[in-house]
Amino acid sequence: MRLLVDIGNTQVKYVFQDTGESPFSDIVYADYQVFLAQLLQENFSGVTQIILANVQGQEIQDSIRRWADENKVEFLQVESTKQAFGVTSGYETPERLGVDRWLAMIGAKQLYPNENLLIIDAGTATTVDLLAGSGQHYGGWIMPGIETLFDSLVTRTKRIDAIASTASNLAFGVNSSACVNHGSWAMTIGAVKEAITQANNIMKLDKILLTGGNGQEIVKLITDNCQLESELIFHGLRCFKPS
Repeated sequence: MRLLVDIGNTQVKYVFQDTGESPFSDIVYADYQVFLAQLLQENFSGVTQIILANVQGQEIQDSIRRWADENKVEFLQVESTKQAFGVTSGYETPERLGVDRWLAMIGAKQLYPNENLLIIDAGTATTVDLLAGSGQHYGGWIMPGIETLFDSLVTRTKRIDAIASTASNLAFGVNSSACVNHGSWAMTIGAVKEAITQANNIMKLDKILLTGGNGQEIVKLITDNCQLESELIFHGLRCFKPS
């Protein structure tokens, strides 16, 4: 059994997979310490391979590698490269492209091999990447995510007293909490719409793919041809095998 792990900025998410071609289990979300504790549980005893993406620190990665070594589990940490599985990075220094963005593009290429795609990953950061049907990456954007926008404004000002909300809303607020929350959503939706315009100026988009923790809410607010692909990074991870 394979364990595909995405270590993000704020949490770990993972799926189990029987073989490289079989469907995934449901996505499990956990904070770092909970995930490390879960590794010791019986339902991980059948794992023979771990394929890992990590945009967090080295400590949790080292802990996972130690567990893999102790349990004779094959281990592979995926890194961004110039080319892989039909995708060519548009970065001048390919290894500096976030591995989560790289894997999302590889996953998108697997699902929609000949289509022009705009890929939006809405998590702690909101990232945008344009991928042609040829597999050429045309670059993208990195922006603060919804919660990051909220937190940055509240922590860097002294007189805005606001409480965070996870509900998406674009209406004008009548109190500070609503104004900051709704404004954060409005900024993000405005940026996504501009990204769609910019992408269509380069090539005719076939699909706009949303992934990440806030993807489901953004899909509700965008009227363009958007669709949710929650497992996009795992479709990328599944392509890799330990040597």
